[in-house]
Amino acid sequence: MLGRDDESELLESLLRHAAGGRGGGVILHGEPGIGKTALLSHALERAAGFRLLRAVGVEPEADLAYATLHQLLLPVLGRAHELPDPQAQALRVLFGRAHGAPPDPFLVGLSTLSLLSLAAGEQPVLCVVDDAHWADRPSLKTLAFVARRLDDEPIAVALAARADEGHSTDLPDLRRIPLAGLGPEAARALLAERAGGRRLSAGEQDRLLAVTGGNPLALLELAGRIPAEGTQEPPAMTDRLQRSFLARIRARHGESLPLLQLIAADGSGSVETIEKAATSMGVATDLLHRAELDELLTYDGTRLAFRHPLIRSAVYHSATGNRRVAIHRALAAALDAPADQHRHAWHLGQAAVGHDEHAADQLEHSAEQAALRGGPAAAMASLSRAAELTIDGPRRGRRLWSAAHAAAQGGFTAAAVELLDRAERELSLDESDRISVAVMRAVVAEFAGSPDDAMDLIKPWIPRVLRIDRRRFAPTVAMYGNLGVRANRPQAWSDLADWLDGIGLAPDNPEDAVLLLLRDAGRVRTGRDPRPAVRDRAAVESLTDPIAMTLAGSIARALGDHELSGRLYRDAGQLARNSGALGALAWNLEYQAADDISRGRLGLAEAHAEEGCQFAAEVAQPNTACRNRGLLALSAAIRGRADAGELASDVLAEASERDLADAVFYARRALGLIELVAGRHREAVRHFEAVGGWDADPPPDLAMGIVPDLVEALVRAGERDRAAAATARYARWTERVAAPGLGALTARCRALVGADGGAGVHYAESLRLHAMSDAPLERARTELLFGEQLRRERRRSEAQEHLRAAAETFRRIGALTWAGRALGELRATGEPARTRTPEADTLSTLTPQELRITLAVGEGLTNREIAAQLFLSPRTVDYHLRKVFQKAGITSRAELMRLVLAERPA
Repeated sequence: MLGRDDESELLESLLRHAAGGRGGGVILHGEPGIGKTALLSHALERAAGFRLLRAVGVEPEADLAYATLHQLLLPVLGRAHELPDPQAQALRVLFGRAHGAPPDPFLVGLSTLSLLSLAAGEQPVLCVVDDAHWADRPSLKTLAFVARRLDDEPIAVALAARADEGHSTDLPDLRRIPLAGLGPEAARALLAERAGGRRLSAGEQDRLLAVTGGNPLALLELAGRIPAEGTQEPPAMTDRLQRSFLARIRARHGESLPLLQLIAADGSGSVETIEKAATSMGVATDLLHRAELDELLTYDGTRLAFRHPLIRSAVYHSATGNRRVAIHRALAAALDAPADQHRHAWHLGQAAVGHDEHAADQLEHSAEQAALRGGPAAAMASLSRAAELTIDGPRRGRRLWSAAHAAAQGGFTAAAVELLDRAERELSLDESDRISVAVMRAVVAEFAGSPDDAMDLIKPWIPRVLRIDRRRFAPTVAMYGNLGVRANRPQAWSDLADWLDGIGLAPDNPEDAVLLLLRDAGRVRTGRDPRPAVRDRAAVESLTDPIAMTLAGSIARALGDHELSGRLYRDAGQLARNSGALGALAWNLEYQAADDISRGRLGLAEAHAEEGCQFAAEVAQPNTACRNRGLLALSAAIRGRADAGELASDVLAEASERDLADAVFYARRALGLIELVAGRHREAVRHFEAVGGWDADPPPDLAMGIVPDLVEALVRAGERDRAAAATARYARWTERVAAPGLGALTARCRALVGADGGAGVHYAESLRLHAMSDAPLERARTELLFGEQLRRERRRSEAQEHLRAAAETFRRIGALTWAGRALGELRATGEPARTRTPEADTLSTLTPQELRITLAVGEGLTNREIAAQLFLSPRTVDYHLRKVFQKAGITSRAELMRLVLAERPA
């Protein structure tokens, strides 16, 4: 540990905090031999009183789904039966102890967190993973999921990984500790302590430091072979170290090298497998049971492992290509294919030379098993290798296509696109295949690319799918309409009306009911059939896929049926939570958050949007994350938070770069509302007009959504004629939809521009329609504007009535800046001034996490049930509930449930 004081202190601090119930994680990064393993060993030695869980990533298992996680959890898997049934079943299926549907990766993450939290109830837990760059991707994702949720857990996670080798270990929720070479003083102390009695001169030490860069392992390995002064620059460090290790092994254990090569290729450490393979190759195994190899190998009673990863790497690569082929073939034969299908198939794939259909078949079957156990990364790797071994072009294309599908499921979007490109070059695709490829590309583009590209990919195929298999592709057709709104392309509604006219649809079929909603929305938005009734709600509400339900909700919203829309959003989100489908949930939460903002539930909107950001990052949906951040900025602007402008500006920059029109809308509206409530009306106009398109024909939905704000800003900026023109356009657009909320906004715009000279009549009509909708923020804004109008007309008592109502609603929903403006107007009417700033209700003071947990308590859920719903551990739920009790000044769940009932918006 010479020269590692800072790194040692960081690890010891991690352990101290974990022992106190505030866990976390670190990842040590650096080149081979730099001291990562030594630091992990130091942490293990200092973890007195901790339960120690260890794993080592090995290259042959780098694509074996959850292999590293299985190593890590094996000592505590016996307690899995204490978990909630879905979590226990997920682990049983995952590790081949039961059959069942493949668990969602994030249900696996929750199960792992719960199991570790259970173990930590007895003593703190330290999880150590060495060679994490060779850990399989699903295990790394699971550990990242766990690390994000350790703030209130006595659990520490420490990983060590090489840079630029194996899988990416860029895990932002683990503190990264980069390791550099030792400084001159520490390096000299190490050489003096470990140089085997030989004293090196100052010049020799300097040359050794120069060629090793202070790498501790290199210093020790090369101390006896210091390059002569003036020699050329030595070869790359890794090659030199491997040769150094190999020279030492040949000198001391030359006769054992064939056996060591076999152990290095195996990766599993199973003595039984190694002995079987060695026997088939005529390699002696008696040394496995003697002490001669103890300086190279460790044995913990279950598996063999090399003491240092560089030793294993040097041994493995010492074998010739033909020798490695023979070793992998022997290992494949030694494995029981049914019991260990993936390792058997993987060794066959490594042993294959050229095309090998038998190995390819085995890999394909292995991929099917990996998919059943929730390992899309493993399935992708097996299928990609199977394709390389396949001689037949169409079959190779099919395997590439399957690999692309696995990649898309796992969130590996770049790999999915590359595999799809290769598949299309190989396949003679039939029409159904080409549609499926286009849909997959569109989904990737929606989550991580361009919504415009996603629309263009599926548009040419929609007329055809409606004729050949409309029910199977109903979500794809709905996706087109949804993307039309997101991308600000109103032509989508006209396209849908054209395509769906004349098609016989069954209202009692859920998929057809979605298409009927789409047809109605297309007719409404194009003015062909104003105000058609929503069809069979029961059929739409019988949908069981969260994606289809969310899309149906967005269509219902376009028809003005906000009540049906909100219910579909909430039910879809609940289904996604129950199944652990975080990809669907991350995407759905944006719709829930937007709906919450429209209903004035700002705290709940922030809870949903914050959760959506977090989950979107976990499932590689950067577009979804950006949209959720846009909603966070919009809610912050309505609340009047000081950081709202900075949040919105950041979103605007990212959304503009990604060409996300909907996220731009959220950011521009946030910035415009900040300026509007502050009285900087021309700046507000600039932001609202930047959304663009309100005067286009046909006008896009996003542009129309900004018009009520724009009209108010234009009137206050003295541009009444432009405000009147915008109002007229908005009125023509809203008249097509039978929605009281839109009618209320239209009447408010008419009141502002003085249409027909009767502002009071229009304000009264606006409030009448507001009473029929659930939009308290907009109702309060109308009350405020009406109160201001009445005050100017010197009708003070009437003005006070509306201004009091506005101030109270703003206060209740947490829009405190707007509440302050309403109180200022109230004082101007002569009502006695209030001496304190308006306060929000208790629920509005909670953090998003606290609010989510509080509302779940209000629904009667236990801590374990809440933990499963929110992908947290029960201990974390308990910690946040204690904080809620302190803030609310209560002491029991019963009191909290009463508070929720009293304060929660309808």
